[in-house]
Amino acid sequence: MAGAISENHLGLNESLARESNRLAKSFNPRQYSKIKNIDGLLLKKNSSVEKKKRMLVNELHNAVLKAFSIEKKNFGKKELGSLKKRLHAIRRLIIKLRGINYYLETAFLHELKIPKMKAANGNSKLRHQNSLAKDELEILEYTAYSLIRKVVSLDKRLLKEYSSKEMKVIGKEKIEAKDIGIMLKKESELLEHMEAKLPPPKAATLALMKEPIFTHWVSRIFALLSYLEHICNKEAMIFGEIKSNRLARSKINRKISYLMGEKAKLVRVLQEKAASMKKFGTNSKLKAEMHNLTATMGL
Repeated sequence: MAGAISENHLGLNESLARESNRLAKSFNPRQYSKIKNIDGLLLKKNSSVEKKKRMLVNELHNAVLKAFSIEKKNFGKKELGSLKKRLHAIRRLIIKLRGINYYLETAFLHELKIPKMKAANGNSKLRHQNSLAKDELEILEYTAYSLIRKVVSLDKRLLKEYSSKEMKVIGKEKIEAKDIGIMLKKESELLEHMEAKLPPPKAATLALMKEPIFTHWVSRIFALLSYLEHICNKEAMIFGEIKSNRLARSKINRKISYLMGEKAKLVRVLQEKAASMKKFGTNSKLKAEMHNLTATMGL
């Protein structure tokens, strides 16, 4: 029985392949050594969480494509040094995005009064593993196979190792505001998988650039990136729906700097209140706000 992949996801996959091919064909070792400084973006506080996340996802897209869309014949020790720096930048972007998602999954959904997902036993859980369903894992394998066929820098000889399972292409997917929690969890798991496939820079060697390692490695990173962007696009549609409520729109559009100040102020008020009541322990509301402030500090 054929699985199903959405038309939008398939389009993102094909666009990614075309962009990778363009970059690989114009690969220049000197240009490859010029790596964008992302410090300003990572530390940016004068935008909303939603906007910053969108910028980070775009930057992650560019960073991954530029790192792995290469000409292997012209890739030596010097280029490996540049790859290590690019891997470091990509890992920093992923870590920041995971931090933002953690805030969105916890404090933010609570503020918007969107219910948490229920675990199988009926208890609420903030985070859990395996948010990706079996059919989604099959889609990732299918898109990796598709990318090997279309990306010039990947070895076509490896196609025989992949399943030739067919995928039915479906049109518009039904998305509801209540799905935002599972969307965020899927994104977080995709980011975790992507980070796991990126070795620490010190561990990267030229062996990674040899076949079949390179094709297995990069096709899966590209597949994860494509699906992450697809889920993020669905998340953006949900946020658009939520923004129809004026109060929710105001909360979503608040700048990070304001958000941090607001939460820090509330924590101080609660601390003073607890002290004035001569409580030796920390009450549950203060604990919750301390947690929210900690999550916000990582934005």
